[in-house]
Amino acid sequence: MGINKVCPDLESAWKRLERLASPMNMKRLELDTPCSKTGYCVDCRSESRGCRIYSVMKRKPRLTDITVAIIGENLGY
Repeated sequence: MGINKVCPDLESAWKRLERLASPMNMKRLELDTPCSKTGYCVDCRSESRGCRIYSVMKRKPRLTDITVAIIGENLGY
């Protein structure tokens, strides 16, 4: 993932998702959602809503190997 996706805390990650990543992805995918028009999340009930699932990993799951590659440049949203 790009360094631009690293956030200092969970609250700033949610804000980033709602104010930047989701609206930009919905616009890129040409989906008819409120955020693709307004540029920010309005907590809609759209069937096309792209931010309906969030993944948060607080700690590595037991007996599971996980590798996250952080690239030292901005990639995507």
